[in-house]
Amino acid sequence: MSLNKKLDDMINEHVVTFTKDEMALLHNKGKLVKKDEDGKDHTYLYNEIDEANVTGGGEAYNTPRAFGKKEDKDVEVAGYKKVKESTFMKLAKETLLSEINYKEYKKDETSSSKQKVNRSIREINSRLYKIERIVNQNIKLKTEDGVDSNKYWKSTRANLQKISEKMVRLSERLRKF
Repeated sequence: MSLNKKLDDMINEHVVTFTKDEMALLHNKGKLVKKDEDGKDHTYLYNEIDEANVTGGGEAYNTPRAFGKKEDKDVEVAGYKKVKESTFMKLAKETLLSEINYKEYKKDETSSSKQKVNRSIREINSRLYKIERIVNQNIKLKTEDGVDSNKYWKSTRANLQKISEKMVRLSERLRKF
């Protein structure tokens, strides 16, 4: 007799179906004896397990100022050194637009329409200057390192095409402005 056959004979898996009354009895008493198709009694046990918690009562948060804002003095106290923020990160923070819709923008009474338009034009000019700097730096990097345009990722080529299309649309709108 093969090993697999012996194991199959030893392990007799079966599906047990319980009625609602049997389930209620099992839950209430924690034990149920039920006969199988051959008339053999099988005992089924039910134990509720308390909820497991692996955090150990909060020790995971036993680090001071783990989620708070850190000031320079706090960082040094914690044993870390403050590093200078990269130019890229500064630029990324500056370029995030505020979430405001046109209706709220128009209703804002802190500035006149003329002031809003003038401020927006200054902001556009400032951001375009920064974008131009990024483009110039990367053209220089591409030229110095000899990066071929064919070596761009597919998404990079697609993004360059989208940027080009946006610039054309913006140029047309600015002429109307």
